[in-house]
Amino acid sequence: YENPSGHARSDPIINQECASDHVHTFYGPLNFHPDTTYQDLLNTPPEFSTSPVVENQSLYWHPSIYEVTENEDGTEIFTRVSNLDTSPYYRWDNSVEPKTEAFPPGFRMIAASDDIGAKAGGEMGFNIFTECCMYINGEESCVSWDRLYFPERSCDFVGIALAMPTCWDGVELGNTNDHKSHMSYTLNGEVAGECPSGFNHRLPQVQLFVRIHDYKGGKYQLSDGRSEFHVDFFNGWEEGKLQEIIDNCPYYPYQEVGEYNPPCDCTPDEESTVNFLTLSEYIPRAISDSDVR
Repeated sequence: YENPSGHARSDPIINQECASDHVHTFYGPLNFHPDTTYQDLLNTPPEFSTSPVVENQSLYWHPSIYEVTENEDGTEIFTRVSNLDTSPYYRWDNSVEPKTEAFPPGFRMIAASDDIGAKAGGEMGFNIFTECCMYINGEESCVSWDRLYFPERSCDFVGIALAMPTCWDGVELGNTNDHKSHMSYTLNGEVAGECPSGFNHRLPQVQLFVRIHDYKGGKYQLSDGRSEFHVDFFNGWEEGKLQEIIDNCPYYPYQEVGEYNPPCDCTPDEESTVNFLTLSEYIPRAISDSDVR
């Protein structure tokens, strides 16, 4: 997602009538009003979504990020960061039971970096990390932290990634409970790990990877004022499409046990050999603040 779809005091999972108590940054459909429904997402024309593929009109959001500077009198100035992009990575492992199934219609969830299980597993031994990356001779050189962290130094980009839980109770869709308790991380935090008792369905892992480009360094904070990061996900996949990918996306020949599936071949690009998805022909810019209602 090359840019956000907008920023607003809205949270379609928490409250469908009132404004949120803090600003969120959204990716996907330009429709992120509090009363946005599952059907609204499915009906989104591709030209009104920042999703790069037509079949996925899911909505993702996180607390907006602000740069904090000071006036000469010491008062603080909060400037929202907008030079962002994101990559929602979908991961699963079909070698373990229960088999991975697609998100059901109407599914939604919230995950936070201080949830039980979030501090284990993942690519680096934890499901939350921040990295400060520089491009050196065309290659990324990164320093990482196992938490949300805004470095004081400048970086070509700062990446913040949170992997969401994968074990589902098979009952709640996240719309009538606390939006979190229907999901759990695996016992070891890894995608292929064992699910705890009471969570006998396995869903794909969604890792939302947010990048701040041309990061200047200094002081930054989240709109909710917290030191922990959280991500919201509202399923908007074309029904049947994600299950088709889960069932048929091939493993790389050199993929090792424990590595993530699917490979990049399962999303369309110039080098793809297997295409399940249709690239969107037009990606809109973010809705301007003056047009957010």
